[in-house]
Amino acid sequence: MSKLKTISSVMAGVLLCTMVSFSGLKTVKADTTTDTSNNLGINWMDGSKYFPLGANYAWDEWDNDFNDNGWTTRFAKIKSDFDAMSAQGVHAVRWWVFCNMYASPLFSSQDGKGVCTGLPAKWTDHMKEAADYANSKNMKIYFTLTSFDVAKTNNNFYHGTIIDDPTIRKSYIDNAVTPVVKALGDNPGVMGWDVINEPEWTISSADGGNPGESIKGYPLSTVRSFVKDVTDCIHQYAKQPVSVGAASLKWLGEQYDFWSGLGLDFYDFHWYDWATPYFNPLKTPVSQLKAKLDKPVIIGEMMPDTQNSSLKMSHKQVLDGLVKNGYSGYMLWAWTDASTNCVGKTSPDFDQFKSEHPELPIDMPKAAGLKGDVNGDGLVNGRDLMVLRQYLAGQAVTINQANSDVNGDGVVNGRDLMEIVKIISGL
Repeated sequence: MSKLKTISSVMAGVLLCTMVSFSGLKTVKADTTTDTSNNLGINWMDGSKYFPLGANYAWDEWDNDFNDNGWTTRFAKIKSDFDAMSAQGVHAVRWWVFCNMYASPLFSSQDGKGVCTGLPAKWTDHMKEAADYANSKNMKIYFTLTSFDVAKTNNNFYHGTIIDDPTIRKSYIDNAVTPVVKALGDNPGVMGWDVINEPEWTISSADGGNPGESIKGYPLSTVRSFVKDVTDCIHQYAKQPVSVGAASLKWLGEQYDFWSGLGLDFYDFHWYDWATPYFNPLKTPVSQLKAKLDKPVIIGEMMPDTQNSSLKMSHKQVLDGLVKNGYSGYMLWAWTDASTNCVGKTSPDFDQFKSEHPELPIDMPKAAGLKGDVNGDGLVNGRDLMVLRQYLAGQAVTINQANSDVNGDGVVNGRDLMEIVKIISGL
């Protein structure tokens, strides 16, 4: 009898959904035919999506941010900075873990011949504290593990051998990368992992890279091998997605295709005004890149002052154009850069953009939810059918996007409504 009553309740809920055309299974999108925003965002944990809208934190104390020495004072400043960023519409933060490696991680010697021996004391504990605080502010951290700076040869130390020496690379992955991703691999305050910042500055000019003065250049195949090995390690221990912070759209599909085929979960490029005349994503939709990329694409670094650039546009205007062109995130450089920072430049543009694009997953659930729990009350029942029906009919209701994409195909439509019917009826 209880089974019959359940099915009867479900059918009553289905009758309420008569306004939805199940035969057409129409996906609700924005009015403009060029707007693909319902499908935008990187694939985050457990099948949910996230649209990173924020800023680079860069670093607080270069290469020492998570060191135990002085952590209490440093963390107080970090929290104050995150409070200020949150108040100005920042939801995602890109933050470097190891920079040129003069201080972290630890090596048996500083001459490029020493192996990586581990991390400074309590390093991962402090990273977790930072991620937990970010999550409490409805923010997520995109951790950049290292940068092209490791390949600079004009310092009294050198650690570029993590890239081209197999033994030292393995020691870095085993003793620095692995403990970090093991400790934070399911933390809801972590947006994702950037293997290396702007590696094109370490790639030989013969392969299309642009190594600067006093930077060692490696074959493209060597750098790709390094990226693949680190990516594979992260995938083994972490749920969050992995990318590489490419220095320009030039190397991410517009002129060269350096990073596809390595198992990355999304693509990331940086946009400064030097590139605008040649590589401008406002003029090049993702779908029209010369190399067809198979994952979402974000701008991981963006010039902080677009009004006074050659664009002569606000960040809100740039964001609207990028969304129409299929890009999935936007992060300004850089809150903590003394000379070129974005303090005061995210507001009010970010909040206005967010309010005009409620379909974008800028606000994420803090943890994985319950599939079919459309209204986020912890239950899957007829109320969820009603709310999803209203959403699909274009009414102004709020849904949990991750929970509502029941079949995991990246869109919320009538198929998900039918899946909820099956859940409730026990089919």
